[in-house]
Amino acid sequence: MKFSLGLFIVTLAISGVSLNMEISVLTNFILNLVKTKHTILFSCSAQDFQDAPATLMALNQLVSVVNLNEYYYLPSVLTRESHARTTVVVNTRCNGTSELLSEASENRYFNKTYQWFLWGIGLEVQTLFPLELDYVGPNAQITYVNKTDNGFAYWDVHSKGRHLRSVLEVNLIGTFENGRMNKVSEIFYLQSIEFRGQFNGITLRGASVIDKDDIISNEQIESILSRPTKDSGVAAFIKYHYELLSLLRERFNFTVNFRNSRGWAGRLGNTTFRLGLLGIVMRNEADIAASGAFNRINRFAEFDIIHQSWKFETAFLYRYTPDLDTHGSSGNFLSPFSDRVWVFSLLTVAAVSIIWVIFEIIDSTLQRRRAVLKIEPNVKKDKHDIKTTCVERILQTFGAMCQQGLDPTPKDRSVRFLVITLFLFSLVMYNYYTSSVVGGLLSSSDQGPATVDEITSSPLKISFEDIGYYKVLFRESKNVSITRLIEKKLSSTRSPNELGIFSHIEEAVPYLKAGGFAFHCEVVDAYPVIAEFFDANEICDLRDVSGLMEVEIMNWILHKNSQYTEIFRTAMCNAQEKGFVERILRRRQTKKPACQSLYTVYPVSLAGVFPAFIILISGCAVSLLLLGLEVFYVYLSTQKLQNYF
Repeated sequence: MKFSLGLFIVTLAISGVSLNMEISVLTNFILNLVKTKHTILFSCSAQDFQDAPATLMALNQLVSVVNLNEYYYLPSVLTRESHARTTVVVNTRCNGTSELLSEASENRYFNKTYQWFLWGIGLEVQTLFPLELDYVGPNAQITYVNKTDNGFAYWDVHSKGRHLRSVLEVNLIGTFENGRMNKVSEIFYLQSIEFRGQFNGITLRGASVIDKDDIISNEQIESILSRPTKDSGVAAFIKYHYELLSLLRERFNFTVNFRNSRGWAGRLGNTTFRLGLLGIVMRNEADIAASGAFNRINRFAEFDIIHQSWKFETAFLYRYTPDLDTHGSSGNFLSPFSDRVWVFSLLTVAAVSIIWVIFEIIDSTLQRRRAVLKIEPNVKKDKHDIKTTCVERILQTFGAMCQQGLDPTPKDRSVRFLVITLFLFSLVMYNYYTSSVVGGLLSSSDQGPATVDEITSSPLKISFEDIGYYKVLFRESKNVSITRLIEKKLSSTRSPNELGIFSHIEEAVPYLKAGGFAFHCEVVDAYPVIAEFFDANEICDLRDVSGLMEVEIMNWILHKNSQYTEIFRTAMCNAQEKGFVERILRRRQTKKPACQSLYTVYPVSLAGVFPAFIILISGCAVSLLLLGLEVFYVYLSTQKLQNYF
């Protein structure tokens, strides 16, 4: 490459193109050091517009020029959709340089997208980057050139945060003397996380959420977040992200001065002013937050995401007791068959009874004809009693369906075949029925309310963890299930002996253990306490019902185009690859306690067997009604006989 550059310079000299030493410094930076394909030149010199673009375009560079003395709109020049690596060259001897650098800092253009080359000899770098230009951070790619006794020197420029009064760090890349480059350090090494990963104890601005009163000092916040145990008003993912933040603090050697917020989100009235932790981060009042944030579409344009790993999962936790309605009515007497199957079965019994009676009538008719024709002289000639036959056959059909046998046994082949078919049908249906009943009673994991609506309809009393996002959910959600839950479960007054609508996990566990109570919280907070106080059988009775809040992976966020986004994101990817994140997750995301009991027998509730009692009572009532009709019929017959005599 050096040979090609020298050959090109000689060619230009032969062709009459004037190429001064400063142009050589520029072309060496673009071709040999950063190797970009696109150059944007900010200058006010007509000579610059003539020499530099011609030289760069001859070197197969895409060149754009901007006159600092004329109006320009920087966001349209430095677009974030650059399809090639870009060098931004600035002639610092122009009067508009300070305004350009100030606007670039305000719009967060000192980042990994652009290689800035400050072309202009004689100005001190501290003059170019005063403290007012606060966006010259560890992700800045800025090269400053000054004149030496024998040539020129390239300097890498960055800081750990000018907004935090961090010093400007200047490191020598190399010198350019007599057309030759003498490297001291690789520019990409000086711009890497390996070189810039030492923050030298700088104090970053932090933010967190602790929903408690009188939490104002950094010592209080650090003390609460560093405790491994559960604290009231602190979500599980807060302490998890605090541990991740501790990884970054150890990796980059910085401290954090925390600012506490009582909530995560919200807006001031009908304005766009954000409240809570999201407002603090969005307004760049915090460099990093010890908290995650929910995925929302409108937040992607306002925040940078540096990591995702925490699975936010909440649920109603309750202990199953026999008085609760079972899921899917698995203990219901009629549940093994649907309504249509029951109706079809009854119609089948009625059809078989009718067919049986018809067969009896036909058989009796044939027997009488044989008797008349003296084919069978021993056949009785009594008139067949149709009424007695109908009642007997209905009862016999019902008894066969219930697998109670058949007495007397029919003698006709057609009736026998019908009866055998009826018994076979009864056997198949009985096996289906008993298998479904036994399976439903033994499948204990499917018992109890399984949705938010079923929780609302159940006799369970409910409570929620005393933390801010529930209050926001109840106030702002338009979900029908949540509205019904509030109206039915949370609107009524509670006695002093009952747990309040908002409580803490330690207070709720005794109520969960006793039964008849459901507590909604982040499940990883409740499982360790439940494992400590519940015995084996009670753990087997534990049920969880999700659906009130979405299960999602939370985002660890910084403010948009933060100067720490690239360096923190790279560090978190490295920590995840090395297993540090997984280790913290295993410790923080406690699994549900396993059911270690061999089996648990749950008694069938009254609601499950109530249809059976209804059938028994209905049968007794029908029997009494028929008995009354028979008594009345006998009474009328007796009266007729008395009147006749």
